[in-house]
Amino acid sequence: MNELETRPTPMPLESILRYEHPRVIQRHVEDNQVSEQTAGRRFDGLKQFLAVAAVMPGRKVTSPSIDAMWHTFLLFTKDYRQFCDAYLGRFIEHEPFEDAAPWAYERTRERAASLVGPLDQELWPVEAKADCSSGCGE
Repeated sequence: MNELETRPTPMPLESILRYEHPRVIQRHVEDNQVSEQTAGRRFDGLKQFLAVAAVMPGRKVTSPSIDAMWHTFLLFTKDYRQFCDAYLGRFIEHEPFEDAAPWAYERTRERAASLVGPLDQELWPVEAKADCSSGCGE
């Protein structure tokens, strides 16, 4: 597949990025002992990652802080499924990888930047590529 190939989503990127779920934010704060601001930023990063996962074929890998938020959103399974179906047009399965995939993280990060512009470097650190091992496949 062409590296720049994209798949359509039922909702425009702006709507995906505007999606809110206060209960996910609050649960992440409680479970991870982070501020509401940090949890909100992580949720923003997760929506960026999930948008990339929806439009870009192939293996996608996320950073540890975004992955932590993904775990929280997955606890709200019904809401997560509804978000995926309505906003992304496909269910994005969380998949732990046996081996880190720095090349896939770099590619995912580059695609995220091309979709949303400058990335939050705390959420999408360049150095995360050395140990990233969580993401999704095709």
